[in-house]
Amino acid sequence: MIKTDYHMKRTLFILAFLLLMPGLMSAQQKEEPSYKHEWRFGLSGIPMIDLLMHSRYHDHEPVDMSIDHVYKDYGGARRMLGLLSAEYSINCSKRFTFAVGGYVTGVWNRVNDYAGRKTGTEMGLSLHVIPTARYKYVSKPAFSAYGSIGLGAMVGVDEYGNFYGFPTFQIIPIGITFGRKVYGFAEYGAGFTYLGGSVGIGYRF
Repeated sequence: MIKTDYHMKRTLFILAFLLLMPGLMSAQQKEEPSYKHEWRFGLSGIPMIDLLMHSRYHDHEPVDMSIDHVYKDYGGARRMLGLLSAEYSINCSKRFTFAVGGYVTGVWNRVNDYAGRKTGTEMGLSLHVIPTARYKYVSKPAFSAYGSIGLGAMVGVDEYGNFYGFPTFQIIPIGITFGRKVYGFAEYGAGFTYLGGSVGIGYRF
C-alpha cells in the first residue's frame, strides 16, 4: 500500500510538472517589449558651421581713421550656445532606425560705445534639420551601441540681420544608449552640424 502511494505521488508530480512546463518556458522566453518610436532631447558639442559663420574673421573691414569710425560702437566678446536638439525616430527593425532631428543654437555679444559703456546686444540664431540613418552594432534590452550618418540643411541669421543657408551633414561613428523605456545616450560625432560629444535622454514608446 505504501509502495502504491509512492508511485501514485510520483506520477502526479510528473504530470503536474509536465502541465506547468509550457508556462514556465513561456515565461523564460518572454521577449522585452518592442518599441517602435522614440523621442530624444540632447545637448551637443561645438557647432562647427555656426562657429565659422559668427567668427571675427568675417568682421574685417578696410582701415578707416576717420573720427566717426574711431568713436563708433563696437562688439564685445561673442558667446555661443551648444546645439540643443530634439529628434523623432522610427525603429524599422532591431538593428536599423530612421530619425529626423532638429538642432538650434544662438550667438550673442554686447555692443559698447567708445568709452566701453553698453549700448545694446547683437544676437544670431540658426536651425539645422537632419534626416539620419542609424545602425546598431549591439542591440540589447537595456544597452545598445550604434553608428549613424545624416544629411540635411541649415538656415540662420547672423548678428547683423543677414540670412544664410547651407547643406550640412553629421557622422556619428560611435554612440551608446543605456536604459529601457526611458534611457540616456552619449555619442561622438563629426560634421558641419557639430564636432565632439552629445548627451541627452530619450523615451521609447
